Amino acid sequence: MRQGHLCALAVLVALSGCKRPSSGPEMAPGAPVDGAPKVIDLDQGWSHADQDGASYASFGSKLVPKAWLLHLENPDGSPFIGDKGMGALGFLLQASPSAGNPDALPVGVTIAKDAAGHEWAGLGCAACHTGEVDYRGTRMRIDGGQALIDFDAFEGALIASLERVLGDDTSFLAFADAVGTPATGRDALRAEVASLRDKLQARHALNASPVPYGRGRLDAFGQIFNSVAVEFLGIPGNKRVPDAPVSYPVMWDASHLDLVQWNGSAPNAGPGPLLQNVTTALAVYGSLDVSGRDGLDGFPSSVDFNRLGDIQDWFYKLRAPAWPEEVLGALDDEAVARGSKVYASECSSCHALSDRNDPKRELKAVLTPVNEVGTDPRMVQNFLNGKVNTGPWQGRKTAVLAGPVLGAQAQSIDVVAHAAIGATLRHPLAAVHDAAVSWHTVYKAGIAQHPDYYKARPLSGIWASAPYLHNGSVPTLAELLKPPSERVAKFWVGGREFDPAAVGNEYGEGPDRTLLDTALPGNSNAGHAFGTQLSDAQKRDLLEYLKSL
Repeated sequence: MRQGHLCALAVLVALSGCKRPSSGPEMAPGAPVDGAPKVIDLDQGWSHADQDGASYASFGSKLVPKAWLLHLENPDGSPFIGDKGMGALGFLLQASPSAGNPDALPVGVTIAKDAAGHEWAGLGCAACHTGEVDYRGTRMRIDGGQALIDFDAFEGALIASLERVLGDDTSFLAFADAVGTPATGRDALRAEVASLRDKLQARHALNASPVPYGRGRLDAFGQIFNSVAVEFLGIPGNKRVPDAPVSYPVMWDASHLDLVQWNGSAPNAGPGPLLQNVTTALAVYGSLDVSGRDGLDGFPSSVDFNRLGDIQDWFYKLRAPAWPEEVLGALDDEAVARGSKVYASECSSCHALSDRNDPKRELKAVLTPVNEVGTDPRMVQNFLNGKVNTGPWQGRKTAVLAGPVLGAQAQSIDVVAHAAIGATLRHPLAAVHDAAVSWHTVYKAGIAQHPDYYKARPLSGIWASAPYLHNGSVPTLAELLKPPSERVAKFWVGGREFDPAAVGNEYGEGPDRTLLDTALPGNSNAGHAFGTQLSDAQKRDLLEYLKSL
């Protein structure tokens, strides 16, 4: 069987032809977003077909039956997918259907079919990697930008909506009618709703953290580790508290970098992007069957290998959003010129420049030791200290068919790699097609054995990337240029009104916002003191230059 896999892989590599997803002419800056006519697009290198495809492409996430999601209600009876539900939790709502989103679901809500042909709603890349900013009544879509969703609260709200269905006969019968369940099937429906609620409650409890994530942050590594080491392996003792939330990283240069993840732990040369996408697909309400299997022929999973290559290719095409002068005002060319000199002396050694108009740009990340950059170390520490029991995987090769053998205990990341590679081996033809479609030239980088640093990326589109630092602990670039002791200690996250002078979103208290307290563990706004000694005039010039990147 495995020999057959290898033969099939070799043939497909030769014949794949690297077919790309359909595209079309690039969107005109200022054009309305499909399905959201009150939101305008920026110049980011995508066509409407690219944007629509990337916004709703499923990698196999199955969270809740689609018919249920369309009819679930909040405790007050309002639609769960409406303004008072997912909208209040930071999801971007659509006003009308589009080709990729016929049900007008929020951005990033995807649809996948199970083996029986039933449609399931889940979350895709765009849920966490699409932003919007407002300025004086104009709303701008930031494709690949940082979302401001409250992931933890979303999960809790979904559980509450399922509990509403089960709360009394009136609510349940109304729901059963809405989803088209006949009287003979209602006992089964009630049991299915209760089962999903219980499953989500268990997941929610597994990933409970004493540090609130709030809007725009998630401990993705922590939750991925728990999904694999606890849920899939079935070892409750492997539970680790995911208490190091980080911001959702921007995507426009990610596919061009040699290393990704905030700690630079993942090389981006092929097949790295494929395995990273598989890992994400497993963690975001995916499934993996490891029972009674040696892994050599792969693990059955929910991952949709038919779309992973397309998703990667879309994001490779994406460009950083240029400063929209027609909305935010013209830049001061003289200040930009002065600021470029400040940048060269203060910033360029870590943050190399990237040409957003070069479609094949190859970029290198700079890795700065945690003790040098001085920012909150919890994310790095959790990654380095994460060890779990391997259980039935003890004695297996980390990469299933190759690599060192897993001991009784292993680094969490090695166990995750074993799961991702096992899922990939189950679908060799589709996986090679994905790898071919998403294969792009990047600088090669080795796997660090002890990644005790944070990654400094090119600052293209930095104006549209607030809040700042890896843990989102600084609201604006102006605050980041202050000495750490002078930075705002508490601020509210979730507002979208943009401040062109401070470069970031306004952060006062308001509805549907969450408080970020930098005194809490993992939330420190210390470190990154680079540029803080500049004069006020130099800081203004530097900010003007940063807007131009």
